[in-house]
Amino acid sequence: MLRSVIERIGINRVFNRLRTKTTVRSVATTDANRKRSLEEVDQTRSEFDKKLEQEVKRAKKVQEDKVERRKKQKNIKSDKVRDEAGFKLRAVSTNKKAKSRQEEPNYEIEIDGPLRKIKPYYFTYKTFCKLRWRDRPLYEVFVSEFRDRTAEYYKKTIKSGAVFLNEKPADLESIIRNGDMITHKVHRHEPPVTSKPVEIVFEDEDILVISKPSGIPVHPTGRYRFNTITKMLQRERGYVVHPCNRLDRMTSGLMFLAKTSKGADQIGDQMKAREVTKEYLARVVHKFPEGEIVVDRPLKLLEPRLTLNTVCDDNDPEGKHAKTIFERVAVSEDGKTSIVRCKPLTGRSHQIRVHLQYLGYPISNDPIYSSPDIWGQSLGKGGHADFKEVIKRLDNVGKNAPASSWDHPAPYNKGTMLTGELCPQCETELYSDPGPNDLELYLHAFKYETKDGEWSYKTNIPAWASNTNN
Repeated sequence: MLRSVIERIGINRVFNRLRTKTTVRSVATTDANRKRSLEEVDQTRSEFDKKLEQEVKRAKKVQEDKVERRKKQKNIKSDKVRDEAGFKLRAVSTNKKAKSRQEEPNYEIEIDGPLRKIKPYYFTYKTFCKLRWRDRPLYEVFVSEFRDRTAEYYKKTIKSGAVFLNEKPADLESIIRNGDMITHKVHRHEPPVTSKPVEIVFEDEDILVISKPSGIPVHPTGRYRFNTITKMLQRERGYVVHPCNRLDRMTSGLMFLAKTSKGADQIGDQMKAREVTKEYLARVVHKFPEGEIVVDRPLKLLEPRLTLNTVCDDNDPEGKHAKTIFERVAVSEDGKTSIVRCKPLTGRSHQIRVHLQYLGYPISNDPIYSSPDIWGQSLGKGGHADFKEVIKRLDNVGKNAPASSWDHPAPYNKGTMLTGELCPQCETELYSDPGPNDLELYLHAFKYETKDGEWSYKTNIPAWASNTNN
């Protein structure tokens, strides 16, 4: 049970009151870490600020170049295809005179209690070569990048000529080159997501601000297409929107969606120029320390297939500078979990989740970063782990074992995993329905506002952060 701090003084008052600040560079749980010299702290802050300043300058230069380019092209006829709202449409044909949208099949939705399900459908998957795919065998890319089918399935499919490169049948020897378009018709089994509704926070003619439920991807990716925010809004409200900020599939909270190119520029440019402050809420394991704690550690993507990120050294060429401010809001009565306010100063993938794990306080139901089955009892504190073993264990999740977390250990819950049952139409092995670790993460984008006070938006507090009975 959470203490009644939230109820007694209100979460906004907790968030706004001034508090003594303690800035640290690494795991901030010991007195030794807290007694670092002011010179060392100032040096760390200076290094980060310098990197952030360079990033902001680059973003503003991009904005200036874009404005200048539009001025020059205003009266020039362009062959670029745009929709009614002014957004460029992505080509799905190598013939420039025949550019068109991705063709969408008909599909049926089923609401099954807490789950929103899409009945299986045939879909022609089209994508362009990604940077990491360049000059690699097509078969190797399919096996290493797409986890929902077996290597034998991909081998059989490519060998049969059902996969195309630039509209020509590929084979097992085909190499993907820069600019290549890959086409593959599949019988698609889309994973279920939560049936919780998308809440509208604000809307005008240019932007739509929503509160995204946890567990739903923002846009089509991987095995998801119609169980995504953009496709849901298009079907249910007739909106064709474009995301202005990024939220992981499992993260809930504020999303900014542009209805027009004007709206995309207004919000997107402010985000990129770091003119917007962000506040998140997280529920973490153990009793989080009092005071303000700052983690300034670079992050890198360790395994793309698993979206596994980790802290790294400053001199790691793959690392991206990242900084997050944390502050405890409340502690459960049994002292086993805490509610923490999180303010990311950069926007790296899984930044809050990885920085909390680094401190030794991962999000309590995080299926990637809080599972003892994956990380052992240390839960990856300090960025220390046998990452080869971690990757091996994570790769098995969703195949032969359901996802697990500190809150929901695998032996005591059900979740998505292979069932051994085959689809009668495509012979693909089917998955079981998602469990608690697949549907919700205790991380919520609570409040976004501009530094100059131009606008401010916030959502309702999620039940797991305000319900004292949890």
